[in-house]
Amino acid sequence: MSKKGTLERGKNKPRRDLYQEVTDKIIAAIEAGTAPWQRPWKDVQVSGMPMNGISERHYNGVNALLLMMTAQSEGYTDHRWYTMKQANDMGLRVRKGSKSTPVYFFKMLDVPGRESERDIPQPRESSEDTRRIPFLTEYRVFHASQIEDLLPLAAPEHKWQPIEAVNDIVSRLQPELRHGGNRAFYSPSGDFIQMPHKGAFADAASYAGTLLHELSHWSGHESRQNRSFGRWGTDAYAVEELRAELCSTFMCGLLGVPGPVDSHASYIESWVKVLRSDNREIFRAAKDARLMAEYLTANSSLNATATIDTKTDALPVFGQSATAGNVGIKLDASTEPSLAVAAVLAKARSGTGVGRSRQAVRRNALTPISAVPQPSPAP
Repeated sequence: MSKKGTLERGKNKPRRDLYQEVTDKIIAAIEAGTAPWQRPWKDVQVSGMPMNGISERHYNGVNALLLMMTAQSEGYTDHRWYTMKQANDMGLRVRKGSKSTPVYFFKMLDVPGRESERDIPQPRESSEDTRRIPFLTEYRVFHASQIEDLLPLAAPEHKWQPIEAVNDIVSRLQPELRHGGNRAFYSPSGDFIQMPHKGAFADAASYAGTLLHELSHWSGHESRQNRSFGRWGTDAYAVEELRAELCSTFMCGLLGVPGPVDSHASYIESWVKVLRSDNREIFRAAKDARLMAEYLTANSSLNATATIDTKTDALPVFGQSATAGNVGIKLDASTEPSLAVAAVLAKARSGTGVGRSRQAVRRNALTPISAVPQPSPAP
């Protein structure tokens, strides 16, 4: 007799643990130095964020990470992805021998209410007869280059430039920026961002990418999203750093800004430790990173480039949260995931927690990234 929860009911085969499969893929990429946040963006058309070629909505969360990893390993520059059905509906076909890439979403299942397996979470609502539980599942997509006769991606004209968009975000959020030294960091106790002078960076884009990472940390202040930062070397510190890496990766990808590559061995070791101890953590981290990106981009010029889906189905999820965002999905009427990486929850976040009490008087005047003061020459 098999152990409880090991075999699917009525089927003589092991139950797939999709959480573990995803976590193993992320860990392997981290250890190989090929996770999306460990490499700069190169040869990116329009945006580094993968999107569904039909809905033109960006994938986010874990799905965005997995598709980015596939794009990097295969050298893809086009960021469109399609299901087999979508390709067929266009009168096209997937090239023979092409390998699909999995993306993940939740389905809701009705199960007998009297059953209470330990590995199945309790639902928000239940009855004596049945209860609904979330079930993580997958479907398959193909990259645009795998579809025969699909026209190349035409880059639309942007109404903004990447650096201008970052400047707009900084001007709207009004963080306290300090320049000097050779380290970039956010101080939770002082609520300020410390950046080296622009001259210490290879170019303005590198400066912008680093600043987006520190802004990701900045969003966690108790007056904003109120996250726990933890002390250096703790799991809490590793978790926050992972979230900031993911958030800045999403934002850099959406903007086409090269992300900072700063994966020290200590970071890699701490990320792997956290992910190995909990195979749900990458899902929570990706979900939180999406919320961080939404907070930072709310009411900014970046919104003009994102396809917004304001109808997010709330699904109970294994673990802490209860939204479909845990795997970065939004469900439409046909239940096929459609995803938006920087979708703005303006109603929930507009004007809240942006340090309004600090906006009236600033201790330093913010300057555009292109005009960041240079270090004074040595006497």
